[in-house]
Amino acid sequence: MHKILSLMMAVILAAVGCAGPGKPAQASTVQASQALSEPVYPQFPTYPELPVMGNGDAEAYYDALNSYHDALQAIRGPGITEEIQENLNRFAAKSTPLVLAGREGENTIYSPLSLWSALAMLAQCAEGNSRQQVLDAIDAANASQLQEDVSRIWRALYTDDGSSSLLLANSIWLNSGMQGAYVQNTLDILAQKHFAGVYSIPMGTSQADQAVTDWVKKQTNGLIGGDTPVVQTDPETLALLASSLYYRAGWMDEFSPELTEEDIFTDASGQDSRTDFMHMTQDGSFLRQEGWQAAQLRTRLGEMIFVLPDQGITPESLLQNPDFLPGLSIHGHGDQSIWGEIRWSVPKFDVNSDLNLLSSLSALGITDLLNPDKADLSALTDLDTVLSDAKQLARVKVDEEGVEGAAVTILMMNTTSAMPDPDPEICVMDLDRPFLFVIRTEGVPLFIGVVNQM
Repeated sequence: MHKILSLMMAVILAAVGCAGPGKPAQASTVQASQALSEPVYPQFPTYPELPVMGNGDAEAYYDALNSYHDALQAIRGPGITEEIQENLNRFAAKSTPLVLAGREGENTIYSPLSLWSALAMLAQCAEGNSRQQVLDAIDAANASQLQEDVSRIWRALYTDDGSSSLLLANSIWLNSGMQGAYVQNTLDILAQKHFAGVYSIPMGTSQADQAVTDWVKKQTNGLIGGDTPVVQTDPETLALLASSLYYRAGWMDEFSPELTEEDIFTDASGQDSRTDFMHMTQDGSFLRQEGWQAAQLRTRLGEMIFVLPDQGITPESLLQNPDFLPGLSIHGHGDQSIWGEIRWSVPKFDVNSDLNLLSSLSALGITDLLNPDKADLSALTDLDTVLSDAKQLARVKVDEEGVEGAAVTILMMNTTSAMPDPDPEICVMDLDRPFLFVIRTEGVPLFIGVVNQM
């Protein structure tokens, strides 16, 4: 028997909200919506500041550094297993060409980890064949193991130490104006294992759209979200899942602003434009393969790999090869790596993209949830519900100091059957034509981008 949602709120708040206070919701519209549960994050240590030469206490600094690493290890735990890392890289390799399909010549930023995290939440909301299709798409053995993998990934990657940031955030938004019951155990799992905030708000209102937008803006440090809503709900929207990622890290070796000069970038259509290029020469390892070459710039939180295709070869064509991304490994003494002098010419850029993911999910084998006659989301609700929309917004900025990027994946579930239409050696890394990049931490691909134009 259906129950009015408003009668359940006290029960949900008591069961989920008792986990303890999480990060406060700063956006006023999020506060206006009912926060049934806020995620409880561990207290993250602050990276100690290096003492000024001659004025600092070196012994105190190294004591603080050791304390930092001890506290960090307590949060990280056992870390990401090799199997989890392989699964995440395999998902990135098979999903990237599907997401980029039809966008040749355009700038595209895609976060496979953000989509994977959203699908991991979706798997907990589904049952039967609908759940199995999602598990197969993200290479998860079962829902129980997935919960442990999500928690381990979060603890291994999440960073907020005052020096670098890798902020992972999840949320589920429930329609307070919809009749029907939500499954309490699923909300508990999302709150406790996925570190997801649980909110209730009447969907199909400007208040709901702005509340989600403000949440995204807060979680991505303002890179995504603003005056224009990132989502448009309707009264039939039963629930909405959002998974965001924010990354900020400085270069280990910064570019000197004095060496930045204006030069020509030739875009995918052959048009020239003038833009600022950063320059640096350093010794390091690089790859040189048939049709492309690659080198990496180390950040304080991983690395950013730049891949420069040969003339006449597009970045998109390289990503069509399922072995390309998993094989993109640059080591100092690997069999494929070459050690030599790398002469960098890197354009400063700030690129973003808005991706419709429905067709990509279908190509990944997630089909039942898109079909009103087959969709099974009974792990979340007793109402007939279908996955009605899937999108990802992403943005990456690069300058002399480092790299900053953000992404958010939004999955919307509606009770309506109406479906939208899917939409020594010397290596000269002169990125004056279309190129691609990969940002990774702990071997996990966070962002994959193609820059075709300035």
